[in-house]
Amino acid sequence: MALLQKASLIVTPNAEKAGKLYSVIPADGSGDMTVVRGTTATRVNSLGLIENVAVNEPRLNYDTVGGCPAILIEPQRTNLALRSEEFENASWSKNGITITANSTISPSGLMNADTIVSTITGQARVEQPLALPSVNTTYTFSVYAKTSSSPFVALTRFSGAFGAIFNLANGTVVSQFGGVNPIIISVGNGWYRISIVVNVLTTDTANAWKIHPCTSTDAFASAVGNSVFLWGAQLEQGAYATSYIPTLGSAITRNADSLTRANIFTNNLITSAGGTWFIHLRNNIALKRDASTPSISIDTSTLTNGFSIKHTDATSNLRLTVVKVISFAQTNIFTTTTDTVKIAIKWNGTTADVFQNGVKVITATAFTTTAMQNLSLLGTDVQKSINSTMLFPTPLTDTECINLTTL
Repeated sequence: MALLQKASLIVTPNAEKAGKLYSVIPADGSGDMTVVRGTTATRVNSLGLIENVAVNEPRLNYDTVGGCPAILIEPQRTNLALRSEEFENASWSKNGITITANSTISPSGLMNADTIVSTITGQARVEQPLALPSVNTTYTFSVYAKTSSSPFVALTRFSGAFGAIFNLANGTVVSQFGGVNPIIISVGNGWYRISIVVNVLTTDTANAWKIHPCTSTDAFASAVGNSVFLWGAQLEQGAYATSYIPTLGSAITRNADSLTRANIFTNNLITSAGGTWFIHLRNNIALKRDASTPSISIDTSTLTNGFSIKHTDATSNLRLTVVKVISFAQTNIFTTTTDTVKIAIKWNGTTADVFQNGVKVITATAFTTTAMQNLSLLGTDVQKSINSTMLFPTPLTDTECINLTTL
């Protein structure tokens, strides 16, 4: 479209290599994003399979098979669960359970998922006692599960005071108890990622996290022969499950993703007349942040003036908020409202306007800085999926911003 021909920078989940995400415009390298993540990580590839990517490689993540990828950026997380794909291993205690290792194809596309089968009518389970790095905070316990002979599986913690039952036949939460937040997400081929979010109190010293083949009404009751397929257990400090982190005999940390482009003003990607910054986010769901540091931002070389799009509350599940920064002072000016969101911010040296999904939502907020040098896409606060980001060297018209952001 003619409007995109005005862009000085277009970055999409396109060509990449370790350490670099290439810009579509400009093609001379001056718009390429520098990628830093000092660990390997996982993504979902175009076939819908979970695979590892190399250190510092950007993650082009596919939500649906045959769809378009998004740039996945996440905060640092550690998987505390040991032998995350080896439920037959001694790291996992068993009660009334037999396990057949590597018996079916997992979400990775490999024959490395296990079958767990109940041999009793009581509390059949596999569990792992895990020392927690801190208490009075939130943890998320997750595992990939698929129906074998029974569709019902439960995740619990402690002596069963906290947990939920999931139905793997229809992808629903059957029941929950103890104030946990249960989540079930389809990942294809009959597999679901199930999780419970638990607030571990200071007085809560029990560390067992459990997986039960069970009945539809009781997490602690099973029939002999009830079985489910399992793969990829994960326990992480945080209020939601992030991308899968495989482990062997020790906890593994995945570093935060960082994609940056310096000298955008020096390279005339924006100018003294101002500019327009566009970003298209998907999976912009309400989450609880890991940290308060800026995440998606455009700012000066000293980080004193600019705009960021970040999570702004330490305790609540919120969508991302547009924040303006003037002389280090941060002002929240607009909180996004939808799961898929297109945002455009234009500034002219005196004021700035904000557009969301084809509507002007902020008019003429005071903003004078034009010489912003840094464009940053960081995973410091919450998980984000970025379809594209663009810069225009001058402020677009209102009509152009409306057209650019219309879904």
